[in-house]
Amino acid sequence: MILQRGSDKSTLDDKGRVNIPVRFREFFQGKLIITRGQERCVWIMTPVLWERLEQAEGVSEELPQEEWEAFVNKYLSQAEETELDKAGRIAIPQIIREYAKLTKDCIVNRDGDRLSIWDKGIWDAYLTENNPLANAAMNKLGQDIFRARQVKG
Repeated sequence: MILQRGSDKSTLDDKGRVNIPVRFREFFQGKLIITRGQERCVWIMTPVLWERLEQAEGVSEELPQEEWEAFVNKYLSQAEETELDKAGRIAIPQIIREYAKLTKDCIVNRDGDRLSIWDKGIWDAYLTENNPLANAAMNKLGQDIFRARQVKG
């Protein structure tokens, strides 16, 4: 099994570029899509994932018009094509950097076909704020998993 998740520290340089960790670079080659993330972060997606997001237009009738317009304005209209430079960095457009409040210290997370880039301070605050929810989920999901290993092992 190949682990398609993980986090690494990174930095934003003076030109608005973030160094993508080496272990993520192989998968994120060629054309990529960059846009606002759901929280105060940046999303970088492979074209396959982006196409799935764009295809949501086909089910847009299920959303109230107001929600659909908010979705388009936040995610689709902010998107740009990009790619890693030769040094493994990605340029974050200023409007998206401002939205994510990126400063020098960043966290790059991989979740399958998507990278998310967070300002380290915002990431730490997000984890602290959501710690009770994460623990509740782990308690619900993890009890059987960890108990099964203890019985077998």
